[in-house]
Amino acid sequence: MIKDIIQQNENTTPNSQQLAVLKEHFPACFKTDGSFDLERFKAEIAATTNVVQEGYELKFLGKSYAKLLASTDTTTVIQPNEAHNSLPENADSANIYISGDNLDGLKHLLKSYNGAIKCIYIDPPYNTGSDGFVYFDNFNYTKESLQEKLSVSEEEAERILELTKRGSASHSAWLMFMYSRLLLARDLLSDDGVIFISIDDNEQANLKLLCDDVFGEENLITPLYLQVRFAGKTLVEDAEIQKVVEIVYVYKRQTGTRLIKESVDYDIEKFKYKIIEKGEPTTIVLGDKQVDIFTKGNYEIVDDGSSLNNLKEIWATGKILDGNSSGRFFRDHLIGREKFDGLGTLYKVSGIGDDQYSYRYFTGPQKASATKGKYFQGVPKEVLVNFESKEKNIPIPNFENYAEDFGNIRHEGNIDFRNGKKPTILLEKLINYVVEKDSEATIVDFFSGSASTAHAVLQLNAKDSGNRKFIAVQLPEVLSPDNPAQRPYFDFLQELNLPTTLDYIGIERLKRAVAKIKEDYPDKLLDLGFKHFILSEPNQNTLDKLYSFDKAGLLADTSILDDFGKPTILATWLNADGYGLTINAETIDLAGYTAYYCQKHLYLIDGGFTLESMKALLRKYDAEGHFNPENLVLFGYSFPDWSINDMLEQNLRILNDGEKNLKINFTVRY
Repeated sequence: MIKDIIQQNENTTPNSQQLAVLKEHFPACFKTDGSFDLERFKAEIAATTNVVQEGYELKFLGKSYAKLLASTDTTTVIQPNEAHNSLPENADSANIYISGDNLDGLKHLLKSYNGAIKCIYIDPPYNTGSDGFVYFDNFNYTKESLQEKLSVSEEEAERILELTKRGSASHSAWLMFMYSRLLLARDLLSDDGVIFISIDDNEQANLKLLCDDVFGEENLITPLYLQVRFAGKTLVEDAEIQKVVEIVYVYKRQTGTRLIKESVDYDIEKFKYKIIEKGEPTTIVLGDKQVDIFTKGNYEIVDDGSSLNNLKEIWATGKILDGNSSGRFFRDHLIGREKFDGLGTLYKVSGIGDDQYSYRYFTGPQKASATKGKYFQGVPKEVLVNFESKEKNIPIPNFENYAEDFGNIRHEGNIDFRNGKKPTILLEKLINYVVEKDSEATIVDFFSGSASTAHAVLQLNAKDSGNRKFIAVQLPEVLSPDNPAQRPYFDFLQELNLPTTLDYIGIERLKRAVAKIKEDYPDKLLDLGFKHFILSEPNQNTLDKLYSFDKAGLLADTSILDDFGKPTILATWLNADGYGLTINAETIDLAGYTAYYCQKHLYLIDGGFTLESMKALLRKYDAEGHFNPENLVLFGYSFPDWSINDMLEQNLRILNDGEKNLKINFTVRY
């Protein structure tokens, strides 16, 4: 377990993972001492690859260190939040929320979800100088150990330690922070998987080069440009340039993957419509209000300079534009033009519901005096089109205006989620580009923040009855009442008697989002729960026990089991063995001894395994055809007595040599 991982990490180098892949596919290129024969490798690939000496790559201080961090295993354990996970709405949920450092979280996820994730969205720190990003880590490397592991000079080792131990918000520190995480994220993606990464001007150029390095330049699908602020809100210092755009870089795992074109449920060729003419009132429902469109009487002309740019307001007041298409209404709401038999060209403007769009055209004088306050004397007509359900693909835009959504993001409970938090409407659109509603694909966000991505997944499922799943990872950053930006969150959590850490903002948001979804969609059967896990580092006292434990001492150390707890050991082992975080092991009674069974594994965690327990296990193998675990795993601190281990090995050998031709592996974990 942890001790095994610590010993394994001592022998890990920055290229350990890459060498393992090469050894699997090019074993002839490794010498008897285990070293890699580069010249032999060049010869192996020479027929199909042009091996050149010059190249283009991104280099930065700490790149090899970031590779080392990605290669070493995590020494954290997975602690289930049993009180939360046992609630009826969460017990069978396939959604996951992890409190912990995302570097550790990614390493745990790779053990069960390697190559299985269809979509990743992350909104990492932008390194603006005011977003709180400073790089720290708790890896206790010395200058000498870095020199040896990274093959770097003493000076470079010192500079890397400066970044990691004293904190830095430099470009190199940010790249080192992101590189290790993106290397792991790449391996999470399925062959047809896609990753979306939000960024602004501070690091967007570096992120592009970093992603080219990690995912391959050929796997960039596109940068998506988002208008996130209204013009005039933010100016570049000492320049008359308005800074209103952010970027979402979109990369695929493998060449050939394509985004799904956005689908709209209508068929323009087959539509139902009614014409509403001047003087004919009609009532529609907008939210909780009934509004008359085109009430009786004349209509006030709104000229190009009008401040009215809200469709609902125009409907509610009965105001219209003059007949040409250059008015402000059309500039703000025009989607396109369509030709209809018998009606000519109509101008398509913003929709009023999920299945309606408004089309508008004019008869009579095409233009009247644009003097505000005058009355239109022609005959305006509006067509409300109720489209029949049929998918129609429309191109994916490369620019979206979300300024209003970014400016009005609020969390349930009066918690303000402005300042860069992503609106769910944006995240729903991105997810829809990759994951179809009937898919059970999992969307991962390992910079979860206020849980916007998880919220978007739940909300999207509610809208289209989808079955998507989410995995969210958030660092439990301690919030400070002395920090003006964090004070509202701190007070909010304190009022609810919750831990005052950032991860609980996300947890509480999801609970409130679920309550709202249940209210809005009371008849839908949806997975609206989530399981919660905490990544915990063993304390120094426990580590001391691990190192001082004497395997030959014949005495079990039950305090080590108590330190971790059985639920934590089981959750960590199940995930490490590929079963994921949402499966539960079955308890098996072996003559009074409780073992834990999951598919190919049988776990013996407690001490007290006796000869009678062994006999019961043999009978179970013999009598129950469906019971056939191929791996027997022991918690070593509970089984120091060599005679117990010897008894298990001897009897398992008998099973392996028997008529059933079983192949049972026996492992002791520390």
